[in-house]
Amino acid sequence: MKKTANYLIALLMLVLIQACTATVEEQRQAETKVPTIFGHYTYGHEVNSFRPCGEKQDFWVKGSNDTLELMTQKYSALVTKLYDEVFVEIKGNFESKASDGFAMDYDGQVNILELVHMKNKHASDCE
Repeated sequence: MKKTANYLIALLMLVLIQACTATVEEQRQAETKVPTIFGHYTYGHEVNSFRPCGEKQDFWVKGSNDTLELMTQKYSALVTKLYDEVFVEIKGNFESKASDGFAMDYDGQVNILELVHMKNKHASDCE
């Protein structure tokens, strides 16, 4: 009986470890599925927009306060005046058009999860 109890405990521990491992692996896979997107970012009074390379649509930029603050700081360090475009590489997801606020004037929204890179705009950015 003691041996059976030990086997059951060992089996239960293996099942629990496997369950935790699967959860961590699923989380890693979900994190890596966030697409990297390239395009141009514009910031100014009542403007916070992103236009993906090769697109004519403009998207309202949203994200965490930390991400948006980082983007604003880097943007301000690069441009000489508001509303200048800069080239960005971001990780994020496109979302549907907003139903209120300044965002509703755009074709949709992009939720930026990570700013990978930002630089001054050049003609060859999206090639």
